[in-house]
Amino acid sequence: MTNAASPTPAWAAPLATALIVLVLTAPRLVFAARYGLIGDETYYALWSLYPGFGYYDHSPGVGWVIWLGRALFGEGPWAVRGLFVLATFPICAALYRIALLLTDDRRIGATAAIAYAVTPAVAITTSIATPDAPSTLFWVLTVWAIAEFTRSRNAYWWLAAGALAGLALLAKYTAVFLGAGILLYLVASRERIGWLKHWQVWAGGALALALFAPVVWIDWTRNWQSFRFQLGRSTLNERVLQLDELLRFIIEMSVQLLPTLFVFVVAGVVLFLARRARSLALPLLTSAPILGYFIAHGLFGRVNPNWVAPVYPMLALAGAWAAMTIRPGPAWLRWPLNGLKLLHVPLGMALVLAILAIIEFRTLPLTKFFYGWDNFQSRISKLAAENDAQWVDAQDYSMNGWLSYYGKMAGDPLPVRDPVNNYRYKFMPPMNRDLRDARHLVVRYARGDRVPKIAGATFLGTVTRDDDDGTPLQSFLVYLSDD
Repeated sequence: MTNAASPTPAWAAPLATALIVLVLTAPRLVFAARYGLIGDETYYALWSLYPGFGYYDHSPGVGWVIWLGRALFGEGPWAVRGLFVLATFPICAALYRIALLLTDDRRIGATAAIAYAVTPAVAITTSIATPDAPSTLFWVLTVWAIAEFTRSRNAYWWLAAGALAGLALLAKYTAVFLGAGILLYLVASRERIGWLKHWQVWAGGALALALFAPVVWIDWTRNWQSFRFQLGRSTLNERVLQLDELLRFIIEMSVQLLPTLFVFVVAGVVLFLARRARSLALPLLTSAPILGYFIAHGLFGRVNPNWVAPVYPMLALAGAWAAMTIRPGPAWLRWPLNGLKLLHVPLGMALVLAILAIIEFRTLPLTKFFYGWDNFQSRISKLAAENDAQWVDAQDYSMNGWLSYYGKMAGDPLPVRDPVNNYRYKFMPPMNRDLRDARHLVVRYARGDRVPKIAGATFLGTVTRDDDDGTPLQSFLVYLSDD
């Protein structure tokens, strides 16, 4: 193995790397603009209609990003998703810069950016509108600001790091692990402990907490509703080991990064633990607390791979370092590793294009959720007008989101509510009594041929959500209620 830096090849120059990332991202740009919104996206789009600091499920950042997208692009799938998929570019640019600051090797920066840009991790994180994209963006930018300090020793970079960490907290609560990771990074060496003498380090931490304080205050006024919901997912109080779930988590992480990159990630982590990769201290130590927590979580229950979305860029950087640094002598080892490097981008692109084809040609039932919500909303609106219904009672937050936001796209003022799950909607003005008592539609998912009775409601019939060619995709039961 050698650490000797090689001359920068043309593909590793900043402009060339940016163009490669653009080409790799192009299919996801098409996806963001072409296909309909899933339930979570329309639910978060509903948040964006009422910008604030207090929401039930997550920090407010996802709603703010959608609000900005709608302000820039109007209404529609691209308005909701556009800024999320575009976040790929600053994430990859920051990865490139971090690698250059820590290793002085543009090849590592370019490899990290390109390798990450083609993984399922970036596709899942940034292709749909969820908190994971802004969380990942501001996590990576925080690490970038700290990396700038390590090179320049300008302590004011810690104020930038604090502001960016605060934005990460405003994107998703799991950014609290970033703070723990920064602390671990600082105390893990004598030199870095000395950095604690800079007042900017402490002021940066205070700034992050100050930015997050409105979320804490609002949740306190609501009896810690949101924090209790998220902490309720913890499995650490369980007593039954589920090693199969931990194994599943590790396998899913390898899928997120693709096995072609994951092999090098493991090699980079092993060499760091062996103290042969000191330049990886910042990305790996800042990632250690969240990975440690969810590994422990995985011992007792399910861990969704997107829960650790912000560390995938950091792991890609570690894998890029290993790919560019490790030079095994034996040919039997060198050739397979070189093969993995050559296979990574084609494999990632083939996977993305295959998924797009599956969605386009509806070859899997799950992909049909991207179609027909506009005609479903228009049919419900027409039924409401025909029956003098003043609002719609939707069954859950997804249906509420679909009917509300697709109504917004259509310019339809028909109010939609989810009264059974009212605790989710404290960010919205409460319904006035006159509207609540007015005639309204009740819409429920159809389950087979059953038509359950609803007290005080008359069954009107079944409404379908249809594909572009008129093929029914899903059925809904519609009732009229005067109660």
